[in-house]
Amino acid sequence: MTEQGTPPRRSARQPDLGRRDYDRQRPDRARADRPRRVERQARPPGWDQDAFGPDTDADLPPWAGPSVHATRPGGTRLRPPAPADDYDPGDRVDPWEGDEPPEWPDEPIPAGAPGGGRPQRTRRSGRRAAAARLRKSRRRVLRWSGIAVVLCIVAAGAALILTHKTTPKLPYVTSLLHGEFKSVPDACTALSPAVIGQYLPGSHTTVQPLATSTDSECSFTVDGNHNFLILTLGAESYQPFAAATGNGSASQNALDNFAVARALLADPPKHSAVPKAVISPLTGIGQRAFLAIQVEHTGGIARDVATVTVLERNDVLTVSMSAQENRGFGPVPIGTLQADAQAVAGSLLKKALAQPTA
Repeated sequence: MTEQGTPPRRSARQPDLGRRDYDRQRPDRARADRPRRVERQARPPGWDQDAFGPDTDADLPPWAGPSVHATRPGGTRLRPPAPADDYDPGDRVDPWEGDEPPEWPDEPIPAGAPGGGRPQRTRRSGRRAAAARLRKSRRRVLRWSGIAVVLCIVAAGAALILTHKTTPKLPYVTSLLHGEFKSVPDACTALSPAVIGQYLPGSHTTVQPLATSTDSECSFTVDGNHNFLILTLGAESYQPFAAATGNGSASQNALDNFAVARALLADPPKHSAVPKAVISPLTGIGQRAFLAIQVEHTGGIARDVATVTVLERNDVLTVSMSAQENRGFGPVPIGTLQADAQAVAGSLLKKALAQPTA
């Protein structure tokens, strides 16, 4: 069997049905003459030229060329929003610090894909969001801290008002007022020996029954030369007393005791050995002063007594000068006793005025 080769390739060219040879060979398949194509009308001249004319512009419009920012038709550029005024580059926080940051694709995800159509989050936008959250957190902490401090202050003030007990103001004075005396002079040393010898000639004895900083009393006695004389000095500084009249101050307390002493001399109690005194006011010495003259009779012995009482602020000063008339002792004129008592009271007042005050 003879091996056949590859058959010759068949031409892909279609036979020309309009050729004469084909028609003669196949008269049965001869086709009628087809109508010829209608001739196109002639096109107007210049139809192939650009309708907009030649491009003579050297520069492109701003919206047609490349730009850093997006540009709208008409030349308006779209710039990114300006950063906030309170944005501080130092506040940026890297949310991926310590970890390998993810990589986002350069091309946006198609709208049909999952997550498509949404703006892609870049690393820079993530840092800005973290910084914004940090700033909001700080502001929130500061705001609540301020509110807490205000509430604590209000609570403390309310507690202080509710628990504080206002001390009621007393209707009377409880301490020495300005200018009132804190002490009195010592009655035994208030007068010098020379002054005492002037009113009590001869040797004398001294007795001090009372000696404190606010109350002092001393008596000097002369027994000789047909004279029996007794000089008594008393000084007392009174303190505030609620039962005193007025505001209960020390001066008011001293005034009350001054009035009581005058009343007792003018009208002593019943069955008292002390007779009534003749009271006469004195001027020019202290704030108030009076003189009391008494004549005492006890056991057949007569005694003349001149008493001067002086009020100065909260001090009451008392000077008494007496003389015995019987049993060999000659009488002393009452005028002399009165003058001596007033002189000694003036000297004692000078010493009292030199004492410390409040």
